[in-house]
Amino acid sequence: RGRGPPPTTSTAMATPFAPSAARVLRGARGAIAGGSDSTRGGARMRFGVVRSAIVVGRARSSRSSRSSLLVTRAGSKYSLVAAGANLPHPDKVDKGGEDAWFAKIGPDGGGAMYLADGVGGFNEQGVDPGLYARVLTYEAAKAFDAAKKNPLFSPDPVKIMREAQENTKLPGASTCVLVSCDGTKIRAANLGDSGFRVIRGGRVVRASDPQEHYFNCPYQLAYEPLSEDTDLASDALTYEIDVVPGDLVVLGSDGLFDNVFDEEIAEVATAAAFSVAGAGALSAARASAEALARTARNHAEDPLFESPYALDAAKEKASAGGAKRSGPLGMLNAFAAGAASAVTGKKLGGKMDDITVVVGAVVATDAAKEDIAAAGKLTAKLQETADKVRKRAAGEEAKTLRSVNLRNEMDAALKEKVAEKEAKVKAEKAAPPEFPKAVIDKMDAATVRKLLEERGLPTSGKIDRLRERLGAVKRK
Repeated sequence: RGRGPPPTTSTAMATPFAPSAARVLRGARGAIAGGSDSTRGGARMRFGVVRSAIVVGRARSSRSSRSSLLVTRAGSKYSLVAAGANLPHPDKVDKGGEDAWFAKIGPDGGGAMYLADGVGGFNEQGVDPGLYARVLTYEAAKAFDAAKKNPLFSPDPVKIMREAQENTKLPGASTCVLVSCDGTKIRAANLGDSGFRVIRGGRVVRASDPQEHYFNCPYQLAYEPLSEDTDLASDALTYEIDVVPGDLVVLGSDGLFDNVFDEEIAEVATAAAFSVAGAGALSAARASAEALARTARNHAEDPLFESPYALDAAKEKASAGGAKRSGPLGMLNAFAAGAASAVTGKKLGGKMDDITVVVGAVVATDAAKEDIAAAGKLTAKLQETADKVRKRAAGEEAKTLRSVNLRNEMDAALKEKVAEKEAKVKAEKAAPPEFPKAVIDKMDAATVRKLLEERGLPTSGKIDRLRERLGAVKRK
């Protein structure tokens, strides 16, 4: 989770699924072995790992002065050959955890990766947040596929995320990160504390930024008709990043980033890819994803590991917990309020959580037909499973729509009653008095009291006050 200055070099360094693997292995080992420690926000950054992203959305633009030196072959088009790994929280193994991931690639290359982390607080309401996350990734992939049919298609990750949010009509909430490959770039959108890293030559050269309302309360998507205070896809940070064959693009839920520093993410992913050298890009992606998930779980189980989460929690405690406790879905994250107060500032260990990692290996499309075909078979299996989940979700979706319709009907009825009452009050104010003031002034006290009594109004008081009271009576 550490950050630092832009890379000192932007030379493309391949991994085993790109040319000159032996030469690059020596370079990667050199990158991993050297460097110095630095810190930012309490999160240690070792070996000079970089966390600097080209943010083209709501976040501040942070373009490296070296980014223009990235070399890509004219006319080439790259693809993401992706695989994922998931280790549910030990208490959530039976239902597969609450994270979700999806990766798709067609015969023409390109490719996209999707990851969502369901908000566990919904369990207390009898809602499975994992279902929301799974349907969200399904709908994102569906929206992306539909958009590609447009001959003028240009990847817009926020639009894809917005359509996914609108079409996931379920209770629950989730973070979301989407990454697609377009030409020689990846385009991404990230909302919440999931995120991505781009690894090149054994180093993290680009990274997304987390979004939190306050400590341990990330931005989250939900179905707006059910959760009017939800965050929106338009709140996501967007990125456009040049990539080269041999890069590894790592998507992770907070179960990864809370337990593993960036330098170790780069080291583990690169080493895992080299461990299956020659087996192809899909094998490299799968090995990297599984190794990262195992590393995160090992740290989560280690009570003495000084994890990124522990250091962030210590920093929160040091700041006296002054962050706001307001924000979308904040009540469902109320448990976060006490998290920092339990921190002693010592080595506190990792954070047990669902851990999901998706790794995309960047390949040149025209030189990786076999890898793309293998990834296409994985896509077909993932799609088959996703279709089943989407079908099972239809029942919950129907309940949600009935609840929304009932709520809308109740809101409409309440608005109608309020409108009727306001109209009645307005009509009464506009009605002429039952007795003109000149007539009342000529009445004696007995007559005034009798008329007030007949209308159920108080009859005690001075005559001037009684005449005023009678004059306020409107004609019916």
